[in-house]
Amino acid sequence: MKGPAKYVILISVDGMRPDFYLEKRWPAATIQQLASEGLHAKGMRPVNPSVTLPDHTTMITGALPNKHGIYHNQPFGAAGWNDGSYSNSNQIKVETLWDAVKKAGGTSASLNWPVSMNAPVNWNFRSYGNRSSNYPEDFVQDIENNLIGKIPTTNIGQGNSDFDGYASDLRLASVASYLIQKHKPNLITIHFSSTDHAQHEQGREGDKVNKALATVDVCINQLVEATKKAGIYEQTVFVVCGDHGFEDRHTQLAWNSLLIKEGLLENKPDRGNWKACFKDQFLMLKDKNDFATLTRVRKLLEEQPPAIRKLYRIVERAELDKYGTDPNAILAVQPVEGVVCTSRYNHPDLVQSTPGGSHGLLPERQNLNAGFFAFGPGIRKKSVMPTINMEDVAPLIAFSLGIDFKAPDGVLYPGVISETLIPGY
Repeated sequence: MKGPAKYVILISVDGMRPDFYLEKRWPAATIQQLASEGLHAKGMRPVNPSVTLPDHTTMITGALPNKHGIYHNQPFGAAGWNDGSYSNSNQIKVETLWDAVKKAGGTSASLNWPVSMNAPVNWNFRSYGNRSSNYPEDFVQDIENNLIGKIPTTNIGQGNSDFDGYASDLRLASVASYLIQKHKPNLITIHFSSTDHAQHEQGREGDKVNKALATVDVCINQLVEATKKAGIYEQTVFVVCGDHGFEDRHTQLAWNSLLIKEGLLENKPDRGNWKACFKDQFLMLKDKNDFATLTRVRKLLEEQPPAIRKLYRIVERAELDKYGTDPNAILAVQPVEGVVCTSRYNHPDLVQSTPGGSHGLLPERQNLNAGFFAFGPGIRKKSVMPTINMEDVAPLIAFSLGIDFKAPDGVLYPGVISETLIPGY
């Protein structure tokens, strides 16, 4: 590996919005300092749907969901509402940065990164999993004996209190800092999540959002200080990303309630004798060539009363293709801001109240943009990008490490590279 950096730490702050580092009112001194001294974007466009697992997989592959295969947070299957999960890295259909680092002879670590079980990394840790979620064994014993104590054999979970979420992130930062100082992985992918939980509960503003962000800011500062203690700060690139933004919500649309009344779906765990079903805002057909059912559903969508019809637009497959959306979706519904779609099938009414915050829709509105900044050797200093796409993160990391990696959809923008590395600049 012969890039401008020897080490990269890719930090995901779940739900990190650009205003967290653009506006001083937020309690995020470390985030704001790194963003201002390095390269930051006014917004990063997530993928579609703008949810955690597809976005994180795009970050480490440079591929959109239709290529990397992680289409949603949970798979949609014909067997029923709960048809397995996306958790194992072998479900990713394209090369990851972990693969490329291993091929180049480097080392890597994954900490709470989605879809990373059995990933080709040297160290894997989940602060809310169980003992078997972590490997290798000597690493597990080491952190148990010297850092965090005995890891339970059953899932720790995120817990039910706000403190449980903060504690999970703080525990994660401690393990990452220990790894940095003892093993110096060439690539670390780490995911902090308390900021997401707070915004789902309170929306874009709220005391819990402030507290979660302040906690994560402390965690990031801990990682920066760990590289200094390890003597690798000057050789390390920090890439800090949100996976999506957030919108305040007040109303949800339960489309499956209409399909049940229409006889196209049954209110049963296995969907019964179903023909059509909504996966959040996406329409799925049991038979993709069932044009009669598609016509019936389209008529339902188009002929809602005016007071409801004004809450959404119908998104055709051609537009979904531009975003690399799940190829199994026939069409989608994009609600206006403040309104979301739900897959739930056991609600009798189409329109329901649902206060809090949301994401997951087509990333065409500014509030759904994630944050992005990078800092370190080879990265242009004190620079601003209007926008960047989530698939462009992986090419930047590959460049920083100097590894051979072909991102299917991402681009390395010359403007992100330090002027000192551009011939004839």
